Amino acid sequence: MLQDEVGKEKTVPKSESLENMIKKESILSYDAMCVRKKSNWGKVSKIYKFDEENFQPQTLLNDMPDYSPKLEVLLDKIDELDRKDMKEHGKMFKHFIFSDLKSTAYGAKIIASALIAKGMKLGYEAKQLKPGNSKKNDIDDEMTGGEGPGKKPKKEKRYGKIEMIPLDVLQQTQYNNFYLLASISIYDQPINTKTKKEILANFNKRPDNVYGENVRIIVMDSGFKEGIDLFDIKYVHLYEPSTVASDEKQVIGRGTRTCGQKGLDFHPQKGWPLHVFIYDLMIPDKLQKTFLNSKSAIELYLKAMNLDIRLLNFAHDLEKTSIIGSVDYDLNKNIHSFSIPMVSLDNGDVNEHLPGSKEAMYNGGGPKRRLVLRDGPPIIIPAPQRLGFEAMREHIQDQYSEFTWTNVKMENLCEEKQKGGAGTIINFTPTQDFVRHYFTPTNPVKGMLLYHSVGTGKTCSAIAAATNNFEKQGYTILWVTRTTLKSDIWKNMFDMVCSESIRHEIQTNDLKIPDEQDKRMRLLSKSWKIRPMSYKQFSNLVSKQNSLYDDLVKINGKEDPLRKTLLIIDEAHKLYGGDDLSSLEKPDMNALHKALMYSYQYSGINSVKLLLMTATPITNNPMELIKLLNLCKPQSEQMPEDFTNFSGKYLNNEGEFTERGRMEYLDEISGYLSYLNREKDARQFAQPIIERINVPIVKDVKMVERFDKKIVGDFLNSDVPKLQQQIIDETNKIRTSEFADIDANKFKFLREEICGDLEGRPLKQCGKIVNANIRELVKEAKGEVKEMRENIKKIRQLVIQQKKLKQISFKEIKGNVENNAEKYKKYKESLFYLLKNTCAKKITSETNFKEAVKEHPEILETDNLLASYNEEIENLHGQIKNQMTNYKNRMAHLKGILKKKDLSELERSVIKLTIKDEQKDFKGLMKATKKTVSKAEKEIKKKVKTTEKQRKKNVEKIRKTIKKQIKVEKKNEKDIEKEEKKLRKTLRKERDYVEEIKDEKLNDLVGKYKNKALDQMVDLNEEMLEAEKERENIKMEKMREREHMRQTKKANKEREQQEKKIVKAAEQQRKKEEKLREKEDKKAEKERQRGTLKLQKEAARKTKKNQK
Repeated sequence: MLQDEVGKEKTVPKSESLENMIKKESILSYDAMCVRKKSNWGKVSKIYKFDEENFQPQTLLNDMPDYSPKLEVLLDKIDELDRKDMKEHGKMFKHFIFSDLKSTAYGAKIIASALIAKGMKLGYEAKQLKPGNSKKNDIDDEMTGGEGPGKKPKKEKRYGKIEMIPLDVLQQTQYNNFYLLASISIYDQPINTKTKKEILANFNKRPDNVYGENVRIIVMDSGFKEGIDLFDIKYVHLYEPSTVASDEKQVIGRGTRTCGQKGLDFHPQKGWPLHVFIYDLMIPDKLQKTFLNSKSAIELYLKAMNLDIRLLNFAHDLEKTSIIGSVDYDLNKNIHSFSIPMVSLDNGDVNEHLPGSKEAMYNGGGPKRRLVLRDGPPIIIPAPQRLGFEAMREHIQDQYSEFTWTNVKMENLCEEKQKGGAGTIINFTPTQDFVRHYFTPTNPVKGMLLYHSVGTGKTCSAIAAATNNFEKQGYTILWVTRTTLKSDIWKNMFDMVCSESIRHEIQTNDLKIPDEQDKRMRLLSKSWKIRPMSYKQFSNLVSKQNSLYDDLVKINGKEDPLRKTLLIIDEAHKLYGGDDLSSLEKPDMNALHKALMYSYQYSGINSVKLLLMTATPITNNPMELIKLLNLCKPQSEQMPEDFTNFSGKYLNNEGEFTERGRMEYLDEISGYLSYLNREKDARQFAQPIIERINVPIVKDVKMVERFDKKIVGDFLNSDVPKLQQQIIDETNKIRTSEFADIDANKFKFLREEICGDLEGRPLKQCGKIVNANIRELVKEAKGEVKEMRENIKKIRQLVIQQKKLKQISFKEIKGNVENNAEKYKKYKESLFYLLKNTCAKKITSETNFKEAVKEHPEILETDNLLASYNEEIENLHGQIKNQMTNYKNRMAHLKGILKKKDLSELERSVIKLTIKDEQKDFKGLMKATKKTVSKAEKEIKKKVKTTEKQRKKNVEKIRKTIKKQIKVEKKNEKDIEKEEKKLRKTLRKERDYVEEIKDEKLNDLVGKYKNKALDQMVDLNEEMLEAEKERENIKMEKMREREHMRQTKKANKEREQQEKKIVKAAEQQRKKEEKLREKEDKKAEKERQRGTLKLQKEAARKTKKNQK
């Protein structure tokens, strides 16, 4: 059990968890809008505004290098271009200057002030009513919060109405006049529609102002980046880089209208070059650390906005895929391939993602087919139901091929071929002709998005579609656009005529278009009864909140007011991406979406039809395009509008379409989107040549180093936090790592792993080798710890050195400030200093503690009390609101009675008197109620303040308690660590205890010495084999010697034995011979004796015989 407890994986110590809870982290953050503004102009003051009485033009010019280096460069660039044009062409050309900021203190207005300071003349004026009435307050409302909830003091009218300076007067300062077209107040008033029209008419006037004779420069802000045509300009200056490509396109598009440069000379190869200069502030390398390591002001701004990279990838892929899925993709190939060798996704064919596709985008490829067109208008057979991607392409090729753009060649298509003026019938482009024939009441798609580049005639396409079929079938036509563009439709209705009905009248009845607007309006059919409206007006209409709703109900009925209505929405990207729209202009998109879905479902084939138009469907977020397409689709076909859900269905982890997701998306959008891009059609459109001008944010970096403690401190401290964290990490590593708790017994498992299968002498030898390697391992591991401690000492020394250097540097800076007061004052007024000190802020984050402390009983009780106080305040305000609502309802009721025609004069007088009395009574009641509420609210707020103060004290008390607890926990953890270490050492001595090594570096060391031991065991085995072989050789030698000796001994023995045998044999032979001789002798003796005996016997016998 103890082994399990000691050997188990460590959890985060409680003290560390508590420290993390109360830890405060300082993060340097920049306010994005502040960065945008300060990059534009450094200091806000009325002396820099041309429409203020105390405007000081020379002061503005003197301060410009410090407060806006890029404005100085912009003005110098204009002078440089003018001098060059005079030298090369003998004349000057027109300039368009754009600023993205809508502000009375920055952007277009400050640029206009600078132009006036340089000696140029503004083309309109307003008389000052009461000179000397200007207040001395230099603080702009932009800096103090702008439109706040508080009541603003009513401004006294200082200027009369803006009046245009006559052209003959402007001709006295020829080539030196300009216009400012801004959406903010000029001379304390907005520029009205009439003035805007005059400004544009004078600027675009041909041939009188082709080269800027009367008005050479126009300055605009983002309120006018759309729906504005600027003719014959040669130069565009973007005072700030755009945050998204679509905005940049929109701005440049103001100067790339159809035949917008036809007053200028046409180059046979290049057409009309349009030189675009984009100005940005460059941050020197040494100073980038202070600005979140940004290289430029736009990079700092984007970082401050916290953009999501996946969304950027998705935006790119979505745009390309949507273009592929456009309904007129094949029809527009030739115009897209003209003078624009586009590359596809990943430098391949954009169609490579489509299975079996052999087409190439924008390169004019694909099989050629011969088309035989019949005489007369085409017979269009609409598809009975919405088709998928592949089927739709085939359908378009079969039924609409006559609307294909023909092969194009480089030529000037803007030469005058017909007389202009009111009532001029224009020739439809193939795309305009396609849209009016494709998008009809019988087409199964409920809506369509015209994704057409700027200047391609989207307005004309919509009017043509509306009047070609919808108007004839009795549809109500609603035109929705932003407030400033509501009247722009009429130029395509009456001047350059796109309306089929009016074209017919001109062609058949020789209709003359009148100049008076009211007479022109009489030419329109009942379909146009409701005039163009703003986004807000339309969302109020569908929310039943204005008279336009009543008008539409009278036409189409209450069940579905949008029944048989063609809804055309211009600049449709503003619906979801209109950040520059005012709160009064922003539409209620939930109400709009709900109304469309209801009509699609309720009215079926007679439901509302929707036509959306934009050159840039994506402004801030790519999901804006999905939302726009969803507006065109019935509820059952809606795509996910949340990026997370959308990516789950269609995208991979990088934010790009999967193969399957791409095909599904193409089927989803089939038939809903038309795409046309004529930006590169040099025959009718100016060709932008973009040059980015990077202006140093500060000219003298050494000046910064002389005076700025923060910059020097940041530079010297840049490594200190890392070093200090390194000390903490290394110390914790020593304390908690396995290196700090090492002895030989920790690695005893190596003996079992290496020597487990051995026995006898090899086991003994193996044990010696493993033990020797364990000793070396322990030595090296302890050396690592020693090295870590030495490294900590070195890091501490570096921190000390940095701090000393910082003290010395700060002392020098203090001396520089004291000795160069004027230069230091000038430095503090520099844009660099203002941007750094005004826009940056350190954010202290302690989210974990703030969340955790809410669960504490005391804080929970306090928060509930605060919530009850806030509820009381809301109830008090609710009383006023309820009284106001009741009063309004009462007044509406009485006024409604007054509208009745059957009232007598007496009754009418009584009601009017009642209204008057009730108004008077209500005024007194509201005054008393507000006084009571104000007093009660004041008392409650005092309680809130006291309670919040007590809450703060309680929070700090809890924080201190936690800090004390941390100390106790750290002591306990230290004691536990000591006990665990002691226990581990004891356990390691036990035979069966094995401790898992988790440290990667220590595991590497174990591996190293294990391999070394194994190598040594291999060497030992080889040595033992050699020794065994030697011993065997010696043994064999000895055996051979013994055998030799044995054989010699044996041979000797055998020889001896042989000799003995010979001697013995000889002896025996001698003895035998001797015996034989003796035997012979005996035999001879015996024979002799027998012979003798025989003789004796013979003699005896003879004797005997003789005797006988």
